[in-house]
Amino acid sequence: MAEALFNFRVISPMGTAFAGPARSVTLPTPDGEITVLARHMPIVSVLSDGEMLIDTGDNVVSIAIAGGFLETGGLSSVAVPSLPADAPRALQATTPGAATHPPAAWEATVLSDFAAQSDSIEIARVEAAKARAEQLLEEKKERGEILLVERDLQRAILQLKVAQKIRTRRRT
Repeated sequence: MAEALFNFRVISPMGTAFAGPARSVTLPTPDGEITVLARHMPIVSVLSDGEMLIDTGDNVVSIAIAGGFLETGGLSSVAVPSLPADAPRALQATTPGAATHPPAAWEATVLSDFAAQSDSIEIARVEAAKARAEQLLEEKKERGEILLVERDLQRAILQLKVAQKIRTRRRT
């Protein structure tokens, strides 16, 4: 049976958090988690703060996201070939015809205000940012400043949860 892959990207104002082939992607939404597979029906969905899991076939990438949108069903000019489940991953680059006339490949994109891979989250730095945000909240700033500080605090807490969750998974 062929392994169906699709092009997937996660884009935020900080840059591209992920771009590449994926077997499946699990994302947080206001109504619960959804999982997207290759050739998923076209959708546009609102995302919630939480952890996104991307199964690339070789490993699972964890990304902390702060809301955003998911769009599926677009066609990319970059081909992601389907391979037999027992085929070595190195064959993907040498699949006949992929380099000369790549067929359009199905793709999905996430646009988020914030996205960070769990491996890149520095816990000490995030804990310091959380402490600063908590201190600023205690100082009773103006309403506009409080909203910004609260959002920074929410992002710091999100990053800590995702980083600690992924590190706990690796230990077990």
